[in-house]
Amino acid sequence: MKKYYFSTLLLVVFLLIPLTAFADEFDSQNDSHPYDMVNSKGEVIKYEDYMKKLNASSSVKMNENYNGNGKILPERKLPNYKKYKPYKILDSSVPSEAIQQLFTPYVVIGQDGRRVVEDATVSPFKQISYIELEWADGWGWCTGTLIGKDTVLTNGHCVVDPDTHQGIRGAYVFPGLNNNHYRYGAYEVVDYFVTSHWINTGDSAQDFAVLKLAPYYGNNAGDVAGYLPIKQVTNIANQTIKVYGYPSDKISNTGTYSQWGMSGSVEREDTSLAFYQLDTFNGQSGSALLNNANEIVGVHRGGYSFTDGQTFNGGPKMIKPVYDFIRATQ
Repeated sequence: MKKYYFSTLLLVVFLLIPLTAFADEFDSQNDSHPYDMVNSKGEVIKYEDYMKKLNASSSVKMNENYNGNGKILPERKLPNYKKYKPYKILDSSVPSEAIQQLFTPYVVIGQDGRRVVEDATVSPFKQISYIELEWADGWGWCTGTLIGKDTVLTNGHCVVDPDTHQGIRGAYVFPGLNNNHYRYGAYEVVDYFVTSHWINTGDSAQDFAVLKLAPYYGNNAGDVAGYLPIKQVTNIANQTIKVYGYPSDKISNTGTYSQWGMSGSVEREDTSLAFYQLDTFNGQSGSALLNNANEIVGVHRGGYSFTDGQTFNGGPKMIKPVYDFIRATQ
């Protein structure tokens, strides 16, 4: 696949020193609970421990929307993973055969209904973020969404490969990247959290991750670009959602890094996953499922081929264990 560059981004030049070192590989462990938390260093935080803290505190809320101060920040030179590593298509394990026979990270279903975002300076588009990732064997990208002053929600397979137990070596987050420009900063990922069950099994319902970001020129990403609320849900069948992100086919065809997406309805669901026929492609992994109030009700994962021959896109819903996990990272 062709390699892409932000041709107009490098306006300020200085030496970047990584702020932290991630674990290259994670040990397979027995789950004491499927929602045990593992950070980027491989440290485990038990489910019962973080739930005790959450239950003892009423201050951790995820239902608030913040529009940000909109401060325009200078661009800077960043590590160029593309220069010396091949492009890596981010894939993950095939989910349960009881649900589907095939998983792929990109599906355009029928006629392509996606449209380009013209103005990424308004919500929810300025909170939607391009994530560039460095792996030991290549580079890639995902989509994420700001959910706090220094936190981003995305997919688990964007940071840890459950087949190899290997994690990313580094990453940067660009809120509201559009037309090859980032006005709200480029934030280094200094920590991330996934479930131990994701690392051990690649369970589709566990394919989510929370990233922690360093400040950029003294500014937190969420303070600048704002952040979107998360809504705990159970059933969202027939609800209207939208999915926007950074699909590689559109970026390849246009030569421009911009957001694309579309709206539609949730057509199927089970207890953990929502399925819909909204078009996506590689690079949109980690996009938020947004309802009409721009609340996050799930995370886009990829395409699923069902045993009845139908194809859907889908991802984990914001059920209570997922909601609690995310709250515990704040």
